[in-house]
Amino acid sequence: MSPIRYLLLAILLTPLVTHAAPSKIELINGDTLTADVVAETDDTLKLNHPLLGVMVIPRARIKSLVSSTDTTPTPPPPEKKPEVKHVEADRGLFGTGLYTNWKRRLDLGFGGTAGKSSTNQLNVGFNADYESKQMRTAHKTAFFRAESDHELSSQSFFTSMNRDWLRPNSPWFQFAGGRFDLDEFKDWDYRANASSGFGYEFVNTDSWLFVGRSGLGFNRTFGGEQQDFTPEGMLGIETKWSMNQYQHVEFSNTYYPSLNDRDYRNLTSFDWILDLNSFVGVALKLGITNEYDSTVHDDTDPNDFKYTVSLAWKL
Repeated sequence: MSPIRYLLLAILLTPLVTHAAPSKIELINGDTLTADVVAETDDTLKLNHPLLGVMVIPRARIKSLVSSTDTTPTPPPPEKKPEVKHVEADRGLFGTGLYTNWKRRLDLGFGGTAGKSSTNQLNVGFNADYESKQMRTAHKTAFFRAESDHELSSQSFFTSMNRDWLRPNSPWFQFAGGRFDLDEFKDWDYRANASSGFGYEFVNTDSWLFVGRSGLGFNRTFGGEQQDFTPEGMLGIETKWSMNQYQHVEFSNTYYPSLNDRDYRNLTSFDWILDLNSFVGVALKLGITNEYDSTVHDDTDPNDFKYTVSLAWKL
């Protein structure tokens, strides 16, 4: 064979010798491709497929890659770990350890008029709520003072605590609660009442809680013209509704019939809370309360109606 023929044969066989066998690529969806790897980066592979032509595939879509010279599959890129946000531990009310992991709120409101007559009022409130799988606890404290023409016209204070013992996978629960009142404009100076019984959750979702309660209890008044011990029944409803991320509504109505006679008390409260700045934790609160007491004497109004407009801070 002449030298020229050897040269031509070598040229024809060179592609067969130098051309690498196609690589086998397995995608994460289960598909496989057999193509030449033309170029590669840290994030992509550039392939030349005999039918599909040149294509670029992200490495994140590749499960394994077996090249012509390496039978070891290429491991997929490492998964990115989700960013963990650091949440500061709750140290309680003002860092004292009290009411740790409770939802705490302070209410403060002022109001008044000036002119031919002057009025002013002050209201301060503190609320704290806690809930777990086993129990639900609510604490409320409020002080109200009003003056008319520089004379005291109303002054009252109360603090209350209620606890629900929840049952797993059941809407029924047991409850017990009590309240202490101080009011200089009642027939009594101090009043303590307590009750316990059973409750039922009609609705309990992330945005809406609606429960009913029924039980027995008593109220005891001290000082003034009325100093009585009265056994009472108790029937009430309570709802808390987060309308959206900015508005929250709370309503309760509790009826206390006397077990001695036909007298009764009825306590109603309504709170509307509007977040003004969620980051700072400041909200506007409109509160309305009324207590009807059929046992009042003389010409005293049986209704004790109060309304408050306050700024509320998350503590």
